[in-house]
Parts: sequence; structure tokens; C-alpha cells
Amino acid sequence: MDTSVAHMSRAPIGRSPKGTACINCRQRKIRCDGKRPVCGSCSATLPSACRYSDGSASVDQLLREEIAILETRLQQLEHPSDPSPSLTLQPAGSSSGSRSHAPLNVSRKAVSTALFLMEFHSFLPYSFEFGFFLDHSRFAASIVSSSSQDQPFPSILSACQLFGAYLSPVNELSALQPAFLAQALYDTSTGLSRDPVHLARSILHSVQAEVLLAQYLFINGRALEGKYRISNAVSMVLGAGFHKIRATDAYAFHGRAGTHLISPPMSPEEEGERINALWQVVILNACWTAADGSPSNIAYEVPESRIDAPWPLDSGSYSQTSFPESVQSSRTIQNFLSNYPDNGHSLLALHAKAAILFERASSLQRQYNPNMNLADATRFQQTFNNLNNAINNIAPILPSVTGPNLSRETIRRLLVVHTLCRVASILLHGTFEDQDRASNTQILTAAESVVMLLHSVNLRDFPFIDPIMGHLWSITTNVFIKEIKVNITTRVPRRLPLKDMMDSVEFIVATMQIFAPNSSFIETQLNLARQAMANIRQ
Repeated sequence: MDTSVAHMSRAPIGRSPKGTACINCRQRKIRCDGKRPVCGSCSATLPSACRYSDGSASVDQLLREEIAILETRLQQLEHPSDPSPSLTLQPAGSSSGSRSHAPLNVSRKAVSTALFLMEFHSFLPYSFEFGFFLDHSRFAASIVSSSSQDQPFPSILSACQLFGAYLSPVNELSALQPAFLAQALYDTSTGLSRDPVHLARSILHSVQAEVLLAQYLFINGRALEGKYRISNAVSMVLGAGFHKIRATDAYAFHGRAGTHLISPPMSPEEEGERINALWQVVILNACWTAADGSPSNIAYEVPESRIDAPWPLDSGSYSQTSFPESVQSSRTIQNFLSNYPDNGHSLLALHAKAAILFERASSLQRQYNPNMNLADATRFQQTFNNLNNAINNIAPILPSVTGPNLSRETIRRLLVVHTLCRVASILLHGTFEDQDRASNTQILTAAESVVMLLHSVNLRDFPFIDPIMGHLWSITTNVFIKEIKVNITTRVPRRLPLKDMMDSVEFIVATMQIFAPNSSFIETQLNLARQAMANIRQ
């Protein structure tokens, strides 16, 4: 929960009729609006604390009952030989015997819709940072729908519950993450529908579940497992032909790209979800293959896997700004890297562009060979120049993180986008930093810009952040540490004063300290930065 929200919640919010205030507000001696099941004041702080004295079940009581059920199941998972009877838990709308074979058969009816919505609302403010691309209003409506044709598939429900537990301030619920993870892994493995009518929706929900699982695993330092989930998501979006939506030559791939397997979208919102699924997977794949230097799961230049879909709009925008029927696209990423103008201006599109620049810069840096022949050197220099121009061209059009009326969610996302672009420049110019003073200057300027970004936002407004930021901050820290070492060992004046560089490293370390308690991955990057600084001081 946002600490800023918690502080704001103590302000009086309105007077309720005498005797209708909840017990929590009475004890805290603040005004209560008396809303059921959760009053406005408790809703802004800790919903589970809201309870009334008329004997009605409070959210706290309901939550603890549900937690008791899940704790029983967790005990069963940890001790499978225990002869105690198991709880049978089904997804809403399913028949009682349809999943009796499941190794994780906790009934989702036992975990009430109210509890799930509570978990989802814990997750909602941070959902975009963790890769949630489904339309919020459509998804929320599907959760409470009475029609089995509209209800979410178990894979996405389990993944959302997992993040709800991860983000929950209730210790008992947070402690159940292992059980939720086990359930999510099982549900995702069986997530695709065999019914052609439901195939498209099951693909969307399975891709969403894979994306969320990948992020959760990266947060917890389980990178190999996270990359496996990404490869699954890539296979699904390419197999379903999402990368050929509105492609100029889509007919050439009919029967090969998978577009014939699923029904066409029934609305602009549904088409938008498919497009956004593709680009969210591109973002994850680009960031984490660049992070460890592994080959991309997407062969951008191969016609069958080349991305020809248009740049995405932000989730929720397709109902107001859908693509005209005449809109078609081709070679979307190649045109961007060649610096052709496009209409990819949404926040999700900018995020995808920044991730691609980061991935391309990382890949190009690894390709450099000082002994390459003239033809290869010429091609390398041309690619270098194009990529450098693309980075320089996107920087001025990125919205400022200090723009007026920006939500905390938008600021968090913009911080990631800006940082990806700066670190892409660091990686690109790192190829020539030792022999080219201009490249060295470019690297230091980009690293300084990363620190300035951190100074410009209230970091404690968002204690959770995309885990890739740990890697980006680590790269930035290494820039300053390398300069500090050169300054100390050679005594040659550098572009930046020694104290300023030390202060920058310490500030990035302090930033990582904010997020490390909630991310094993960022904690690892923090420890590496501390060790590097300790080595300098010896």
C-alpha cells in the first residue's frame, strides 16, 4: 500500500449518522462514512480492519476465514502424506468434478469473490509495472460475471491472487505466496482451452499469467525460471499470430502465423488486448535477454516472426481511439530503428521502444570486434549510428516525470522508460568509451541523467517497481565506480569531481535500499554495488 495514501487517510472524510461508524474509526476517533462492507477511511488504509458492532461479518473476519482455508491447503501441500481430507477448489462456473485430477485442488469458490477483489485491488495500482495488459474494466466485469462464457480462466486468477498476496499488507495473506505460486504454476500449465470458441480468450489469459509469473520470479531472483515463462509467452503470441495483426502482407502468412486458429476479435477492445499482449511480451523479452546477454526469443528479421503489428495504445484507450479499418502496418521495429516517423506515442509504445533500444544496444555491444574486416566494420558503424540516432530522437519526446497532474502509476512507468533509454546510451557508447572521449562523455551524461531522474521523484511514493530497474541501476553505478577508480589510481582530473561521483553512487545505493526488502533481485544488485564501493575504499 502506498505510504502516502496511508498518511492521507487520517483526514476526516465526512460525518455519518450517530451509531453507524465502524469500530476502527471510533477507536481512532476519526469521522466515518459508515459504508459497508468497508468505510471510506478504512478503505484508504487497511480494509481488513473495518468492522461493525452490529454482528455483521467484517472484511477482517471474512479474510481470516479465507486465510484459514488457504493455510490448511498450504499445510497439505507441504505434507502430502497427511490423511486429513482435502479441500476441493474450482474456478467459478466450473463443474464440481471437472478438476478432480488436479494436484492443487483448492476450490476457488472457497476463496470468495470478495477476497479475490480485495487481492486484485491491492495489485491494481501496480499492475502496469508488472506487465498487466488486459483492459481493467473488461477484466473487472468478467470477475463478477455470472456467465461462464465471460469469466476469467484459472491461470489469470491464480496469477493475480499471487500478486495480491505479494502486495498485501496483511501478513497472514502475504505468507501464503508459496501456495498461490504453486497454484498459479499448475493453472498456467493447463491454461489453454481445447474449445475453439474460447481459444482466443484462453490464449490472452495464459499470456497474461505467464507475464505476471515471469515478473514475480524476476522480483524474487529466480531469473532462469522467469525467462522460461517469457519463452512460453513468446511462443503463444507468435503462434496465435498477434504479431501479424493488421499486417500489410498478413495473407502471406495465413496458415503459418496461426491467425486461422483463433476467431477474429469481436470489438476494438478485444483487438487492443491482443496487440498489447504482443508488445508487453516484447518488452519483457527485450529487457531480460539484454540483462543476461542471451539471444532474443524473437527473430525480428525473419519474415515469419517479424513484428508487423501496429504500435499499441494504452490499456483502456481502444474504446475511445480504435484503429480505423484501413490501418495496416509492416516492419514496425525495423522502421523505428531506421528512424522513420510513426504514431507510437502511447506510454506502452514508448516503453516498448525504450526496451527495444536497450536490447539492441546490448546486442550491438556484444557484436563488436576490433579486428573485424572493412565490410563488417562499415555495417557495424551504420547500425551504431542508426541506433544512436534512434536513442537521441526518442529522448526529447518522452513525457517528463515531473509533468503536471501525473498519477503515481504514470510517474513510475515513465521512470522506467526514461531509465531504459539512458542505459541504452550507456551500453551503446560503452563499445568505444576507452578510445573515444565523445563516447565517454555521452556515457557520463547518461549516468548523471539517471541520477537526476531519481532526484526528481518521490521514491517512497512507490515502494514496488519493475525489477529490471535493479539491473539498470547496477549498470549506472558501474559507470561511476569505473570513473572513481580511474580518478583514484591515475590522479588525472576527470569530467566529474570525485565527490560528485561518490555521492551519485551512494544515492543509487540508497534508492535500491528502498526496494530491496520487496525484491530479492534488487537486493542482489544492491549487495554487488556495496561490495564494489567497499573495494574502492580499501
